[in-house]
Amino acid sequence: MPIFHHRETHKRFFFIHIPRTGGRFLGENFLRNGFGIEHHLTKEILNDTKRIHDYLWTYIEGVEIPHVAHTIYSKWKNIKALPFITVVRNPIDRFFSSSFVLRKNFDQSYLENWTNFNKILSKEILISNDKNHGNWFQPQYNFISPTTKIWKYEDGLEKKFWDWLGNIVSHNFTLKTDIYSDIPTIYNRLDKSKQLINNIKKFYKKDVKQFNYGTL
Repeated sequence: MPIFHHRETHKRFFFIHIPRTGGRFLGENFLRNGFGIEHHLTKEILNDTKRIHDYLWTYIEGVEIPHVAHTIYSKWKNIKALPFITVVRNPIDRFFSSSFVLRKNFDQSYLENWTNFNKILSKEILISNDKNHGNWFQPQYNFISPTTKIWKYEDGLEKKFWDWLGNIVSHNFTLKTDIYSDIPTIYNRLDKSKQLINNIKKFYKKDVKQFNYGTL
């Protein structure tokens, strides 16, 4: 959840990075548009790659800074007056995008059972200090503040997105790189079986309703 601060104009905004919604791709483009990352406590502007990396891999209450939920970042005084923006994603696609994490330890058939699925995902959310995937399975509504401006991943991250963001921040953004590098893994994602999809809809039913994914 970094604060992005433009080095010349000093335009600032707070980016709520929900895992598996294109956040690293967006972050790279923000930096290439002349923004640095502002420390949420000291207000120092971080510009060089190493310092940005070290800051983003800092853990607060067991969660890495880019993925903290509303219960954590709502305590930060320096963000109160900023525009908040985020990207949400179809809960089914978002789940399968990160499902290789579960595939390491659980069989497909095990997770197709609702009781098992509910138990495992609830545990994944509670154990947020697992540094391999902290907050990856957190429901998206838990990241959102009442004032957050929301964009849907399915509407694309090209010119329309940057125009939308520019109107909010009052800054002329351009797409600087269209390269997105996913997290490398040796594990396959889970298969999109009917049973598993039904479990996802049930577990993330509030996301489905709140973000108008009712036709899933």
